[in-house]
Amino acid sequence: MDRGQLVPDELTINLVKDRLQNEDCEDGFLLDGFPRTVKQAEALDSFLNENGNSIDVALLIDVPFSFILERMTGRRVCTDCGASFHIKFNPPKIGGKCDLCGGNLMQRKDDCEDTVNERLDVYEKQTQPLIEYYKNGNILKTVDGARTIELVFDDIRSLLGAVSK
Repeated sequence: MDRGQLVPDELTINLVKDRLQNEDCEDGFLLDGFPRTVKQAEALDSFLNENGNSIDVALLIDVPFSFILERMTGRRVCTDCGASFHIKFNPPKIGGKCDLCGGNLMQRKDDCEDTVNERLDVYEKQTQPLIEYYKNGNILKTVDGARTIELVFDDIRSLLGAVSK
């Protein structure tokens, strides 16, 4: 992960399968960041089909890579309490110090520019085909993620509400 690579498919698939067998998933679930590859999507579909279920919607929050790069490279995390800040969008009151506990803020290794660029390259190669996979299954819905959090949230809520009815 520190190099910007994805966790191996088999490990991720098994973790998700185990989690989806918990009682709190019986009436539905929301997956965030999974699947990330077509292989993972096919394994998820197979697992769900074996249990008489299927994916209702695949949601793509579409954001330009330049925006992602700015967001991720500007993120800072408290070394003590784990609180998250951003140098532009959510700066701490005192530079380099956590507003909550006063701990030092640091940039995670996977948020460095080189690593973020590698992650975006990996996304382009491995995750982009997933978009076509879900388009072909007629379940892909897209939201413009470059807008305000409130507008993006409203769109997501509308899409998911329409699916659950």
